[in-house]
Amino acid sequence: MPVCNIIKLKQLSPLHLGTGKIDQYDFSASDLHSDTLSAALAAIRAQQGKASDTEDFLLSFSISSAFPYYNSSYFLPNLKGYLPIRTESINGIPAIAKSDSPIRKENIHNQLKYIKYIDFPLWNRIASGDEISIDEVQLKSDFLLSLWADFDLPYKSVVSQRIQVPKDSADAHPFFFNWTYFHEKAGLFCFTDATDEKFDELLHLFRELGEAGLGADRTVGGGQFEVENDTLQLPDIAEANYIALLSLYIPEESEIKKLNLKSAKYGLLQRGGFIAGSSEESLRHLRKRTVYMFDTGSLFPTTEPLHGKIVNLRPVWNDERLHPVYRSGRPFYLPVKINEI
Repeated sequence: MPVCNIIKLKQLSPLHLGTGKIDQYDFSASDLHSDTLSAALAAIRAQQGKASDTEDFLLSFSISSAFPYYNSSYFLPNLKGYLPIRTESINGIPAIAKSDSPIRKENIHNQLKYIKYIDFPLWNRIASGDEISIDEVQLKSDFLLSLWADFDLPYKSVVSQRIQVPKDSADAHPFFFNWTYFHEKAGLFCFTDATDEKFDELLHLFRELGEAGLGADRTVGGGQFEVENDTLQLPDIAEANYIALLSLYIPEESEIKKLNLKSAKYGLLQRGGFIAGSSEESLRHLRKRTVYMFDTGSLFPTTEPLHGKIVNLRPVWNDERLHPVYRSGRPFYLPVKINEI
């Protein structure tokens, strides 16, 4: 079975990821996407005086979005429009808690609509073309677990009230701020195809990023983490006929025909927001140009290699201090076997 490097973000302090909307702090983006991670690593690298080859750096590796883990359980994103699940039995044994009754089956099907993450062993079986059977106890919030898995929710959302005090004599006003708190046994992890020296470089950059923090309120410790590297064995699927995205993806024009969008199942995300990472504070009010990317969990009926591209979202602004604003659309994907969609 193929083995892939992963990077774990452990001991995460409270995290707030911006949504790109002005003065909207009562809601935090729910996902730490691949383009955010790669851009943050490039920004750390630029601060070390290595800004001249940023585009080449981003082209030198692919990285997945960050997904939750709890203890030794890793979770991957649900596949768009495809969840081959039965509820009548588990491996030929009648399902627990009478989940074959009409009411219980309806409850399970309703919960399956909101599944966001799937435990890695179950995801592997689905990716291998297996039809799986589940019981209601395997559904926890938006997570689908292996049977009898040791599990607590990896994170929770907490909204608190704050007071904003203007620098001028205007009145202070309250606002709400959303933090994501992580369980002490949980965190986030991501895949990368980087190996050897490139992987060592990414680990070093991740450690510096962990000290600097991700998201909002980094000056008071927001989004800080420790780093650990590990490996995961991936399924060896000889009869793969689709690929499943584990990152955001911007295809090259020549790749669009390969994707066969009429038969694909995919989501699109609009990416943009402010230039929060600029070293020039006076430029941080500027919005990046926006771009649409294919979302994680998207399925494309192809087994041909995909490379994606880097885009420059630098806004139109007449200021020589304004640097390129690169976002990586390089895909990280896994081959899967889809029996029918």
